[in-house]
Amino acid sequence: MKLQGKVALVTGAGSGLGREIALAFAREGCAVGVNDIRAEPAAAVAREVAALGVAAAALPGDVADGRAVYKMFAAHIGTLRTLDILVNNAGTAFTEEHVKRNSEKMLEQLMTTGRSSMSLEATATMTDGHWRRSLAIHLDGTFYCTREALKIMEAQRRGCIINMASIAGLTGIAGAPDYSAAKAGILGFTKSVAREVIGAGIRVNAIAPGYVDTPLLDVLTPVMRQMIVAQTPAGRLGTPAEVAATAVFLASDDASYFVGQTLSPNGGLVI
Repeated sequence: MKLQGKVALVTGAGSGLGREIALAFAREGCAVGVNDIRAEPAAAVAREVAALGVAAAALPGDVADGRAVYKMFAAHIGTLRTLDILVNNAGTAFTEEHVKRNSEKMLEQLMTTGRSSMSLEATATMTDGHWRRSLAIHLDGTFYCTREALKIMEAQRRGCIINMASIAGLTGIAGAPDYSAAKAGILGFTKSVAREVIGAGIRVNAIAPGYVDTPLLDVLTPVMRQMIVAQTPAGRLGTPAEVAATAVFLASDDASYFVGQTLSPNGGLVI
């Protein structure tokens, strides 16, 4: 087992990629603190983790709230005693209905004429609340959790932090300026902190998945999903298990020389 005897905390682990990563870690012998903003999904996944024979703790809390994160880490240490691995996975995606409609029209133009002459009208119509909430969950949450994790890891002079970015942070995604900005920020944050703490024995890296078949893609219309699959050289969406395997690798000693790097399982969509 690659993570035997380790202790991890995975944010946003009540469903999707976070749940898959938490279970993959548990199968490798790692105890897991399961965070989610929703208490019941966090508790349900914690039970799944425990059923695999390792210790688990349900840690409900909003990562966008610095005080809530402080309490979450206190609860984690109170139950699991230490922290070897942090996965900053919590995230969300929300697309306004008019942006979805415009996306459909844009795709129709592209398929019929080969080019589009319209805007998705996402940035010009985005509210302050939408923008701030997206950055707060992804970027602020990654910072708050990393800050608390480093208080533990720097004292013990070991640890591993994995930040969940996205191809949106590598190339930008039309219609998602908030998500793209947050994920690009996470990549810069990852590189900065990686340089800062490697001397203390702490590795920090990122994963930038392509389109993965999780509830996060529910914001896409069927036509948009078909277009994404058609543009992906692998000819399909990714699976949560493929991203989880990447996280297991980065958390293990097999990745001991990976510092400040971004691994991108994306089916060839971004090369």
